[in-house]
Amino acid sequence: LSKIQITMNPDILILIVSSLPYLSMGVLLYFVAVRKNAFEERVAHYIPYHALERERSTYMEKVEKYKRYICIGLGIFLSVFIVLPFVIFFVAISKEGVNFSVPEQFTLLMIPLSLFLMIYYLLSYVVKRHAKAQHLLLEEMSKEDFAYLLKVQKDLLWLRKYFPFFILCKEKVYFFTFFTLREIEPKQIKKIRFWNSRRGNRTILIKSSRWFITSMTEIVYPYLRDIVRKYNPTADIE
Repeated sequence: LSKIQITMNPDILILIVSSLPYLSMGVLLYFVAVRKNAFEERVAHYIPYHALERERSTYMEKVEKYKRYICIGLGIFLSVFIVLPFVIFFVAISKEGVNFSVPEQFTLLMIPLSLFLMIYYLLSYVVKRHAKAQHLLLEEMSKEDFAYLLKVQKDLLWLRKYFPFFILCKEKVYFFTFFTLREIEPKQIKKIRFWNSRRGNRTILIKSSRWFITSMTEIVYPYLRDIVRKYNPTADIE
C-alpha cells in the first residue's frame, strides 16, 4: 500500500495555532462567567435594598477600594506583558524594512488588543463578582457571622484582606474561588482532605453531596475545620 501524505496549507496551520488562545479564553469565560449555580444566579441578580450598618458599610467601602486597585493593577500588568511586547515586535520588524498593508496593520493591532480585553474582562469579572457576593452576604449575615468574618480577616494576607477564601453566613459556608462561588451547608460536609502546596497554601478537597476543590492558606484552614466540626462532629476531617 502506498503511503498517503497529508499536507496542510501553512495559512490554515497558522490560523489554527493563533486561534487556540481565543478558544481557551472562550472556554474559561463559559465556566467562569456564563455557567452559574443557584448562588451565582442570586449574586448576578442582586441589587442592594438596604443600607448596611456603619461597621459593615465601612468594611464594604474597603472591599470596593481593593476592587478598584486590583482592576487598575490588572490593567497595568496586562498592558506590560501582552500589549507592550506586540508593540515592540511591530516596531522592530518595521525598522527592518518590513512593510504591512492597512489590513495587516489592523490585524496585528487587534491580536494583542483583543487578548488584553478578553483577559482583563475575565479577571475583573471575578473580582467584581466576589465583591458583589460579599455585599449580598453582609446584608444577610448575623452579628455573630460578621464578627467571625472580622476574626478570620485578621489572619488573611494584605492582598486577600477584603477578598476572603470563604464566608460563614446563616449556617452556610460560601467559598470564593476563581471559577465559582459555592454555597455549602457545613453539616452536610462528610469528608475533608488537603495537601500542602507552595508558599504556605493548602489545596482542600471537600465532600458533601459531591466533591469540591478549593484552596486557602495554612493559617486560615483551621477556621474552616472548626466550622465543619461544630456543625457536623462526625465529619471525617484530616
